Amino acid sequence: MASNELHVGTNAVEGERQTDHEAPIQLFFIALGLGLSFEVLFYGHRLGASFPIWVALAGAGLVGGAAIEAVPLNWRNLWLAVPILFLAVMTALRLEPLTVFLDVVLTLALLALWVRTFRSGRLGDYGWLDFGIAVAWAPLEALVRPWATLGIVQRRLIDERGARSGLISVVRGLILAIPILAVFVILLTAADLVFGEYVDAALHWLDLERLADWAGRGLVILASAVFCLGAIITAIRAADRRSLISDRSPLVKPFLGFTEVAIVLFSVDVLFALFVVVQLAYFFGGEANVTAAGFTYSEYARRGFGELVAVGVLSLGLIMLLAAVARRDERRQHSIFNSLSVALVILVGVILTSALKRLLLYEQAYGFTRLRTYTHVGILWMAVAFVVFLVLLLRGRLRRFAPACAAVAFGFVATLNLLNVDAFIVERNGTRLSATGELDVAYLVRLTEDAIPEIVQLAIVGSPEARAELLPELACWESQRQAEKQDLRWPSAHLSRSTATRALAGIEPLLSGIPVEQGDYGVWWVGPKAADRACLHQPWGTWVD
Repeated sequence: MASNELHVGTNAVEGERQTDHEAPIQLFFIALGLGLSFEVLFYGHRLGASFPIWVALAGAGLVGGAAIEAVPLNWRNLWLAVPILFLAVMTALRLEPLTVFLDVVLTLALLALWVRTFRSGRLGDYGWLDFGIAVAWAPLEALVRPWATLGIVQRRLIDERGARSGLISVVRGLILAIPILAVFVILLTAADLVFGEYVDAALHWLDLERLADWAGRGLVILASAVFCLGAIITAIRAADRRSLISDRSPLVKPFLGFTEVAIVLFSVDVLFALFVVVQLAYFFGGEANVTAAGFTYSEYARRGFGELVAVGVLSLGLIMLLAAVARRDERRQHSIFNSLSVALVILVGVILTSALKRLLLYEQAYGFTRLRTYTHVGILWMAVAFVVFLVLLLRGRLRRFAPACAAVAFGFVATLNLLNVDAFIVERNGTRLSATGELDVAYLVRLTEDAIPEIVQLAIVGSPEARAELLPELACWESQRQAEKQDLRWPSAHLSRSTATRALAGIEPLLSGIPVEQGDYGVWWVGPKAADRACLHQPWGTWVD
């Protein structure tokens, strides 16, 4: 018996040594605080101020856990806190769906990278597979790693304090008994109506819905606390246990002869050069050349835009693939490969310029939408990626292209945030209204609150026809916003909603005489009889073109 106890005690000590933690209880309470804050900020609330507050708390918890464990901060990766906080804060400033989605996803991805590189500080050395593994593996580690630490916490708080062990045993017994009793009560209630009445009378004083809500909140707190504990442990564990795939030998050794690679690149260069010549003669040559070929200028602009962007992406992938599999044993072969690749990148640049010009013409003809704005910004950042690729290719440092692409992705998302997509769309379509007299009101009023200040300004300075269409829709928006205020709490506070409220309050005299009411199924109606037509903007969503 004593031998068994000694063996168990030895295993417990060894388990504690394997965790390498000096203060597991403090780490547990940090994680529990993060879990509680997660429930308070997100449970039953819309996204708003909650997200940046929780991200800041998570970062503070990570740094605090490292300080408690006497793990030195790696200053080379501390800069990650800047883009993380920027993207997190922007979720409380923008409501446009794709922008907010990318903000959240990229914030979580950067947090995963920070956790993964917290002690190693080698983010600049990451390759494509390293990035993929870091983003995918860090959450899995956070689910697996906390359990050993939780076992230590249990032993130190419970098993080593005999006075509390009896009470804890009772609590554990009740936790096990409750679901079993619930199953039997349900079956016996269904079997006997009289017994069922007694059960109903006994449970009448209980608010079962509230109990279920509390149970759900408790599960959210515990699950998020365990995950946060795992993330902290993953971040502060020894850095020398991790190795990068990019440090190892290439997964595929060069096997393709240089002659074959040169023929492929030269052939693609010739094809792209012929295409560019056609572009110079027709598209860049002006509308007369296009119409002479039997097309309208808008048809020519609309066709092929997506295909040209795909050509650019595939060309980049082709060069990277050939660079990985091509045998280049001589310096002359490196020079020829680089020259052919540079020519291809330059030709692709001309093709992307053609795609951008097509998009500009299409926007002039039909106005701006979200999809066209995303694409517009994306092409510009794709051009940046090509320039960076060209520089790295000539310097023989293509392994750095993965971190460069991560920076380009952040630049794209940051641009969408700073641009304020929905407000930009309204502003550009307002300019088009002045030039052409055309305005797609139905599309504009289905945007988010990000667009309201610009729409209000357009209703004030626009044509009488535009004002007559916009004011009823703004009245719908104002009524909907007043109705939803009671459902929003401080975690859902959002700058865009506050700005929209102030903008609508500025034209309240113009909106007060327009009747708006909510009918069956939550549909909002507007018109002299408050039921003439449904509001184009409904609170359950917006359209994306």
